Amino acid sequence: MKIVYVTDIHGDTAKYRRLLDVARAAGAKAVVNGGDMLTLEDNLHRTQREFIEGFLAPYFAEYEEAGIYHLGYLGNDDLKIHDACFEKACSKHRHAVNLAQRKYALGAFEFIGMNWVGDYPFQLKDRCRKDLADYVFQMQLGPGLLSTEKGFEELSDWPAYAATLPTIEQELAALPKPKNATKTVYVIHMPPVRMGLDVGSKLNP
Repeated sequence: MKIVYVTDIHGDTAKYRRLLDVARAAGAKAVVNGGDMLTLEDNLHRTQREFIEGFLAPYFAEYEEAGIYHLGYLGNDDLKIHDACFEKACSKHRHAVNLAQRKYALGAFEFIGMNWVGDYPFQLKDRCRKDLADYVFQMQLGPGLLSTEKGFEELSDWPAYAATLPTIEQELAALPKPKNATKTVYVIHMPPVRMGLDVGSKLNP
């Protein structure tokens, strides 16, 4: 079974078009999208919802026509208030699957997704969690923010609020259990520790 994996397209429609073209040409059974799917332009409360309704909903219809599955979820740069809108767009098409904290069987494999991330210094905290109970917070780049239908809610004490949420360890434990771990693909938005992923490097001139 051929699969095309992509992540962090951030609303680039040209890349989305190219992605489907590549999947068709490769004879892929599925495209797996690891998150950060929506645009980062202007007012995210408005533009991200418009991107789901105006682009992703008809885009998923093209997967349906092609007989290719799209397994994905929103990431930490995608506002959590849009989760229901994304779920609605997926639910209209049998081949579009919202994989956030869910398991989906495809062929001989099971796919299990998780879009929670360990805390970082950036302000948007919609999908942030402490890694472990004794997590030490980094220096923050301003107060924590949560998305709401009325705009961003500023958190006066992000560490205290984070302490009321499940940790990444607990979120992992709560994921659906696979029938056969050797035939399971975990799709987790946050790169695994000590794997050299998502780490900036200085290039020599």
